[in-house]
Amino acid sequence: MIRSIFQALTDFIQNVFERMKEWRQRLEQLCEQEEYEIQLEQEDIKYWPEKVDILLGLQCKEYLLSIFPDGIQAGVQNMSNDELLGLFQMIERDAAEIMGVSVDGVDFYTTMDEPYCHYGGYYNPEDNTFHINMTYVYSAPPNYIEYEIYAIFHELKHARQFAAVKGRLNHTKDYGYSDKLLDEWEKNMSNYIPMEENDELYMKQPLEMDSRGFESIVSGERQFEVI
Repeated sequence: MIRSIFQALTDFIQNVFERMKEWRQRLEQLCEQEEYEIQLEQEDIKYWPEKVDILLGLQCKEYLLSIFPDGIQAGVQNMSNDELLGLFQMIERDAAEIMGVSVDGVDFYTTMDEPYCHYGGYYNPEDNTFHINMTYVYSAPPNYIEYEIYAIFHELKHARQFAAVKGRLNHTKDYGYSDKLLDEWEKNMSNYIPMEENDELYMKQPLEMDSRGFESIVSGERQFEVI
């Protein structure tokens, strides 16, 4: 009887210490997140791609030009929904090969469920999956379709970011990115700010700045000199 009471008390104390440990870890995480958000608010962050991304962006741009010599909007103007799906599937496969990334699942979805109905596309690092919302493509004006084609490269760039950080950790492939850039990405991954939480800080995050900047190279919106 005494032994049972002692064991129950021991279990209770152990449970209390475990909960305190979890609470301290959560508090530390919240403090780190708050410090990171303050840092983002104070910084004037600009996109300056490294050479490897300038060259890669130009390669992706040339690929799209080979498919759409007269421009994307002209090329997709009279496509049916089935043709558009086939086109997007092809571009995702080719872009992933060009960018040297591999995802474990590809999903071209249509849904009215929150919050995914509001996303043009997203990459999920937890299961390494790629998603594009075809609601914004089917029966859409050509300029919307063009935007979603560039979104393919944007989301695959996120996959490349995570693969690069993981590759450095595992001593495999980091794609030639500098340690400074990989450090910025890794820190952002640990303190990621969802769009729904703070739209302004979401846009300023290194991961999002990088993917939007890379997308702008692919689209031709911005040009950078290779040094």
